[in-house]
Amino acid sequence: MNKIKLIIALLFFVPTMVFCQSTSPFSIAKTSTGEIKIPGNWEELNTVEDSGQTYYKNKEGVIIAVAKNPKKAYPFFLKNKSDFENVKLFYVWDSDYMKESKYKTDFIKEDSKSEYVIWKYNSGKLDNVYLFGSIKDNFLNLLVYTNDWTEKEKITFLESVYKLNK
Repeated sequence: MNKIKLIIALLFFVPTMVFCQSTSPFSIAKTSTGEIKIPGNWEELNTVEDSGQTYYKNKEGVIIAVAKNPKKAYPFFLKNKSDFENVKLFYVWDSDYMKESKYKTDFIKEDSKSEYVIWKYNSGKLDNVYLFGSIKDNFLNLLVYTNDWTEKEKITFLESVYKLNK
């Protein structure tokens, strides 16, 4: 009887343990307003104090940046606007700055339900693809900076980081 119970227990727990284990590791980015999970192994490089962006690099040489800052800290933020409207204001504010700095910018896509905008600017060397999103009282600012990934790969990565932290 004990052998039957053991077999039943193993049949129940083994598949659960196998399928519940995460196959990809995460790195944790610490910000002033909390943590951000990033799929994969990333080494911290530096933090830019005025933007709160922390830069990371993986073993393939891909560079990303993450920031999670209070919405009310930005000059364009309007309390009477929706979270998504404020995300769009964030995009306009930052892309206008890039244009003033003589960089080429392009809007890529938006998702009003998930409350994010994806866009890029070219630094003269390569495209920097951003995702600006809303998480409660904060904006999440994500960046991928590399020539090693296609634009589609950059977008997929940014969306996965955002969804993981939303």
